[in-house]
Amino acid sequence: MRRSSPTMRDVANHAGVSVQTVSCVINETGNISEETRLRVLNAIEALNYKRNAIARSMRTRRTRMIALLVMDITNPVLSVIASTIEAAAYAQNYTVLLYNTGLDPAREQAYVDSIGDRRADGAIMVNAIGREHALQLVENHIPTVIIDCVTDSPLPTVSVDNLRGAYLATEHLINLGHRRIAHIGGSHRLEIARQREAGYLQALADHNLTYRRSLPSESVQWGYQHGYTAMHRLLQDDERPTAVFAASDELAIGAYRALAEAGLRVPDDISVVGFDNIEAAAYTTPPLTTIHQPFAELGERAFELLLGMLDEANGTPANIVLPPRLVIRGSTAEVR
Repeated sequence: MRRSSPTMRDVANHAGVSVQTVSCVINETGNISEETRLRVLNAIEALNYKRNAIARSMRTRRTRMIALLVMDITNPVLSVIASTIEAAAYAQNYTVLLYNTGLDPAREQAYVDSIGDRRADGAIMVNAIGREHALQLVENHIPTVIIDCVTDSPLPTVSVDNLRGAYLATEHLINLGHRRIAHIGGSHRLEIARQREAGYLQALADHNLTYRRSLPSESVQWGYQHGYTAMHRLLQDDERPTAVFAASDELAIGAYRALAEAGLRVPDDISVVGFDNIEAAAYTTPPLTTIHQPFAELGERAFELLLGMLDEANGTPANIVLPPRLVIRGSTAEVR
């Protein structure tokens, strides 16, 4: 005959206290002496008592589950952010429900529809494809934070200053004497890509440079392949650029491959700057000059922001913009 699981009353009897006292110890409430608390904890361990999470959530109206929607979990930037959020949630006794939208708007919509059914306490969206999906979560009374550069967002956001980062990258090339600087960008469907292109254009305008050549991706997936094909196109121009600012390190690494196939050297023939500072950027040949964005801090600040929203005493959530930083390595040099 199967033995039934121990109950809270079993714990109370074993410790010689009331059920209410056991509840206070488990939920960390009430004024319980250290001696009594230890007696209850020892009873819990001795009986191998486990709380019923569903029953507890019905009483507290909290499931301690956080929904995390990520546009593409295979992306090295987004995977680090997601991992940081999961670690921060674990440290606070929260469980993360991971939804990988796979760059598919319909899939993102389906996941948003299901989050309410899973009774998540809140949600974090990393690079949402459809901003209206985040608004839908809020309409369903699910506190939501976005990790993305969303202009004039009614929702709390955490982002890096993408326009400033792109400006720093382009200005670095200008300061090295480059006057023909091209841009390999992401899809204009994504605000993050539009902002990075805007930073590139602003730097050119501020330094009175007339050469402008921007090749955005037609797909929301702007990785190695687009960097490779875009660089091939740039090399066919009559007036070839002497430098390239790529809107991501993956784009820059793809451009490296095209330059190598054309017999050109980085930075002797063309300087290249990326954006993100993924781990691989330091191990390319030559190491890639790039814009660093603090992935771990983005995830940590987003989770802290969400916790503040769950705790109404913390007031109105803010929109947080973190500063980027130029990391100079071996892929840029003075124009020749």
